[in-house]
Amino acid sequence: MDIQKQIATVWPQLHDMAEPAFQEVRTAKFVADRLRELGYTVEENVGGTTAVVGVLDSGRPGPTVAVRSDMDCLLLKQEDGSEKAIHACGHDAHMTVALAVAQLVKEQGLPCGRVKLLFQPAEEIGKGALVLLEAGALDDVQYALGYHVMPKDMARSGQIIPQINWTACTLIEGEIRGLAAHGSQPHLGINAIDVGAAIVNAVNALHSNPLLGGSVKTTRFIGGAGSLNAICDKVSIGFDLRSTSNAEMLVLRQKVADIVTNTAKLYGAEGESHIVGTCPAAEADPSLLALTKEVIVDVLGTQGLLPAANITVGEDFNFFKQEKPELKTASLGIGCDLEPRLHDPEMHFDHAALEPAVKVLAQLTLKLLQNA
Repeated sequence: MDIQKQIATVWPQLHDMAEPAFQEVRTAKFVADRLRELGYTVEENVGGTTAVVGVLDSGRPGPTVAVRSDMDCLLLKQEDGSEKAIHACGHDAHMTVALAVAQLVKEQGLPCGRVKLLFQPAEEIGKGALVLLEAGALDDVQYALGYHVMPKDMARSGQIIPQINWTACTLIEGEIRGLAAHGSQPHLGINAIDVGAAIVNAVNALHSNPLLGGSVKTTRFIGGAGSLNAICDKVSIGFDLRSTSNAEMLVLRQKVADIVTNTAKLYGAEGESHIVGTCPAAEADPSLLALTKEVIVDVLGTQGLLPAANITVGEDFNFFKQEKPELKTASLGIGCDLEPRLHDPEMHFDHAALEPAVKVLAQLTLKLLQNA
């Protein structure tokens, strides 16, 4: 298999058909067609969405190894206020890698068990992994392999991080309802801005274990009656919560919810909060991590192996482990001299550096089956 030729052929097509969350129609058809050409059994419209699952069955008993790729792109604001669909997070590269892995393991042959290629929609809004879980796509899977292209300051071309420890993150919106009044009679009203300010101060006073990297930030505060001589009766506040610990994240969520509710009560107002979006933290499996390191060294040498890395960004791949605790997962970081950064419209990377990732993921998949 000429991996570089595959990359040069597939990546431009996927890059040019960038589609946002749950709208990956042409993208899904492209990957489904490619999988069928390789002899995979393909299911489209998984969970009533654009998700695609391809299965290669050896016909012999053994575990199932899933290789997961996201498909959606970003919608980036343009100077004229419009939005442009663009692959600025590397999901086009992820799909290119997955399709090459699919071909390589097919050519080399499965010793036993099955390989599943999971093409997931809507990673950027944190909902695609849950679609696959709810549709039962992970029910028969024992190992799930995820990966992401990484910025140049984290990994260079020819280097791979064996485990990205993604952070648990939660976005919370709080709503405060006070009582409107004229500015000349503030005692007849309940100023929602006062309540909101007290909530922000209380949230800022939260402390978490610094070893777990927990943090809570106020990221939005919207309020005002529209008139400068009126008491505001409604305020909306946004919070960003992060932690390397899923257990601590649950505690932080509850603390913020309690602060919103109880502080509002102190002022005679009403306060409620709800979760807008969330992703769990990564939970690496020690035995799979050890094997991943071994394979990286086998393929790239010791110079290609980087230490596991912590990153304060969420990834919905981690829902797989949260919802299926018995599942063994790995989340690799692909070095490809990516600049200037992820989610930048000028993002670019070394396409040739995808080949080492293909070889590592294919060999890791086959090793998991061989060791069964």
